[in-house]
Amino acid sequence: MTALLRKRIEAGDSHAACQLAREVEFCADSETTSQRMGMVADRIRASEAQGEVVLNKNDVLQTMAELARARSEYCVGMPPTSPAETVNLWRQAALRGHLPSMLRYGTGLAFRHDRLLDTLDELKVYRRDGVEMTRRVAQSGNAEASLVLARAYAPRNTGPDRTPLLRQAVTPDAAQSLAYYLLAQHTLLATTSPYMTALQLQTETRGLQLMMSPDEVREGERRFDDLTRDLKPVPGAIFDVMSEGERDLYGPTPDTALCERRSEVTVGLMQN
Repeated sequence: MTALLRKRIEAGDSHAACQLAREVEFCADSETTSQRMGMVADRIRASEAQGEVVLNKNDVLQTMAELARARSEYCVGMPPTSPAETVNLWRQAALRGHLPSMLRYGTGLAFRHDRLLDTLDELKVYRRDGVEMTRRVAQSGNAEASLVLARAYAPRNTGPDRTPLLRQAVTPDAAQSLAYYLLAQHTLLATTSPYMTALQLQTETRGLQLMMSPDEVREGERRFDDLTRDLKPVPGAIFDVMSEGERDLYGPTPDTALCERRSEVTVGLMQN
């Protein structure tokens, strides 16, 4: 399968680059996930030994054992891939305009935070291009992209900091943060992400405004008007990158649904 995907990548297929990145990420974490499941199983047994009641203990242990076995079988024969190679697969898909890949790369989620020292060269390239990629996804009408930009530009944390690399790639700017919070609210209607609700956006936006001067608020609103004028909604731009990784924790195979999406834009970034 990986050989076929690489042939498609050489032919310029962004979906193949996305899928191969998902596959190698999943299998890179397979052993760690199996170890984690083993630790949970040990804790369940220890709790029972101490007299604690564990509901459906046997069902839980059997499910975990079956899942760990299925994941290990799925990943047999997967060629080893370095963290740098994985990042570059995401970048290839992103540079070819595949929106979910652009958001995954642009937010920094393509990098393993436990292996950052293995991707120093890739981080330099990301610092140059990551923010612009995320902006392009926001411009397509994706509310998640607007939200992560809003949190990144905020002078202080206004919400969960799930994309710390993006935050390090920008200069704090309260007006720009407000503009993207307002854009996230503007494009939220079609979004069903568990990480983003209208109430949450309103709460975070209000918290930001309390830090701002009246002039900064007016400037943020002006920039929001500019963003809405530049908005270019793209079919298939509504997706949830954050939830994809969590689904992999509980599945026997990687979820590649986002890679199959036909949602592309033209990207004018340097490709070196």
